[in-house]
Amino acid sequence: MDQNHEDFEERRQSLRVDMEAERILISWTDGLDVVHTDDAICMDLARRGVLIEYKQAFTLGDLLTVTFNPNTDKQNSIKAQVCRCTECAPHRFQVAMQII
Repeated sequence: MDQNHEDFEERRQSLRVDMEAERILISWTDGLDVVHTDDAICMDLARRGVLIEYKQAFTLGDLLTVTFNPNTDKQNSIKAQVCRCTECAPHRFQVAMQII
């Protein structure tokens, strides 16, 4: 095993769930009070946050509703606030959000 990996200390306080790029539904209201809804990909989920991949950037502080298992009997929605947004490829952004 790699020495650097052995020295790695986990700093997370909660368990993370690898979502294996699950399709989710996101909703948000823009500056003109227009509600938008679209598909996104959930990359990672933890007790306090969620990481998604989406085709456009969001601004720090934006509020989104994230819906898991949309249109099924297991549908569940959470509210989250954008705390980081980075471009990972042209027109592909990783958006980290804190669950509120």
